[in-house]
Amino acid sequence: MALAGNLRQIALPDVLRVIESGQRSGRLLLQRGDRRAAIYFSGGQWLLADRIGSQMVLAHHLARAGLITPEQIEATIGVPFAEAGEISDMQLVRTLISSHLLTQEQLRQFAFSDAVNLLSLVLGWPDGDFLFEDGVTLPQGRVLLPLPLGSLVSKAMGQARAAVPAPREVVPLAPEAVVDFAEVDPESGTAVQLSRTQWKFLTAVDGQMPLWAVCQKLNAPEPTILRLAAELVAAGTIVIVGRYAQVSE
Repeated sequence: MALAGNLRQIALPDVLRVIESGQRSGRLLLQRGDRRAAIYFSGGQWLLADRIGSQMVLAHHLARAGLITPEQIEATIGVPFAEAGEISDMQLVRTLISSHLLTQEQLRQFAFSDAVNLLSLVLGWPDGDFLFEDGVTLPQGRVLLPLPLGSLVSKAMGQARAAVPAPREVVPLAPEAVVDFAEVDPESGTAVQLSRTQWKFLTAVDGQMPLWAVCQKLNAPEPTILRLAAELVAAGTIVIVGRYAQVSE
C-alpha cells in the first residue's frame, strides 16, 4: 500500500503506526522546505535516522552528547576529530567499545534519545511531505539499532507537548486601546489559526483606530470586539500600541 502525503492530512504518529502495525521495512522520507530527514525501518522497528544535509557525523554527535571527548576520539581512531567521518560508523563504534570508552547500553540510550529529539522536532511542523519507500536498501557501514516505535512516539509526543509555551493570560482591553499587527518571523514556521470572526476583526486593525471605533466600523457589540482583541493579543497576533488619547496628541 502506498504511504505518502502531507502531515496536515495525516499526522506523523499515524504514519508511524501504519509502519509499525504493518511491520514494514524501508525508508520514510520527511521534508519541509530545506529540512529533510530519512528514517529506516525493518519489520516495523526503527533502525536509523539521517538528517539529510547535516555535516555532523556520528563522532560529532557522540561528543556533543558528552559520551566521549574529541581528544579521546582522535587518540582512539588515529585521525583528527574534524575528519572522523572518513571511517565508518560501525568501525568507530567497535573501536570505542573495544577500548572501553563506550558501552552498548550508552549507545542504545543515545540512539533512543536522538530518535526522540528528531520525532519531537517533526511533530512541531505545521505541515510537511512524507513518503515511505518499501524495500530500500539499508546504508552500508552504519550502526543499526532496532528501537520500538511505540515507545519512541510516546516519548516524543510528551517532549513536544512540554516544549509548547503556556497560553498567555487573556486580559480584558479598554475601548480606548489601539492595536496593531505583531511582527512575525516568516521563517519561524509558526502556523496562525484564526476563526472567521477574528479574521473579520483583523480587517479593521490599522494601528491607529481605537477599539471603540472598530466597533462602529464593523457594527459589532463592544463586548465582542474587546473579547476578540484580548484573545488575539494573548495569542501574539496583535499588540497594544497605545490609547486613543495618546495617538490623537
